[in-house]
Amino acid sequence: MKILTTLLCLLPLASFAGEITVRKDVSFLGEERKEKLDAYLPPASFARPVPAVVFIHGGSWSHGSKTQNAATCRTLAENGYAVFSIDYLLNEVIRDGQGKIVTTTKVAWPVNFLDCKTALRFVRKNAAEYGVDPGRIAVMGNSAGGHLAMLVAATQDSEEMNRGGLHTDVSNEVSAVINFYGRSVITQERHDRFAGETPEQTLANAAAASPQTYFTKSLPPFLIVQGDADEVVPVKFNRDLAAKLGELGVPHEYVELPGAGHAFGLQPKEKDLRPVVLSFLGKYLAKPAPAAAP
Repeated sequence: MKILTTLLCLLPLASFAGEITVRKDVSFLGEERKEKLDAYLPPASFARPVPAVVFIHGGSWSHGSKTQNAATCRTLAENGYAVFSIDYLLNEVIRDGQGKIVTTTKVAWPVNFLDCKTALRFVRKNAAEYGVDPGRIAVMGNSAGGHLAMLVAATQDSEEMNRGGLHTDVSNEVSAVINFYGRSVITQERHDRFAGETPEQTLANAAAASPQTYFTKSLPPFLIVQGDADEVVPVKFNRDLAAKLGELGVPHEYVELPGAGHAFGLQPKEKDLRPVVLSFLGKYLAKPAPAAAP
């Protein structure tokens, strides 16, 4: 229990779910920002340092929070991964009576992306405190979060895209990326989420926000999960993404769920995805090891 006792000293605000340590509302963007992260730390039965996953929630870049994927975060933590589920700056929008976005009144780009970059660097900078291996960090997200996760990974070597945010002296390296039904290209029907002051600026923003803009053969491995009945992010987007990665020779796995729509976690009715995700993480981050017997 020595490791767990040490974590308790470091993380006085922790609460517990079984043997998982959960620290809520950690400031990673500065005390003045309302956006926080929740850290899910694995049981002491796993040897430190452990691999880590930065989890980015979905919500059309306009809603959602770090708490909505708690079940996924707990599952990964139970299997030895430290998970950091983050909030980031959201667009301000006007919705109709059915909740559909009518117009975007304030665009969060590029701050939303830079918040995700900062989260990655924060985890790496504070790796020793959280018992994390700084050389084994993946990014994962669903929908808009999948898009942002891919963008963080694709821009790890881009000098221009790594200038903003905090802790810019820390490495932007990503070991693997998991995209659940996110877009790798920002097409015209989503330009309002990245609008600039002029049409030309909007086009430039959409290109800068498209992960495929930065694709090279040096990308980290990808896991892509997509439902073929998705009406929000049509299946063609991620079929095309898998094909593009194949052309580049980037290691990737593509899982398509027949009949699945948008917005599902690790256990949709179509397929239990826990073995898929854990196998992928174990392959590219190395499977978490048990702690040595006292």
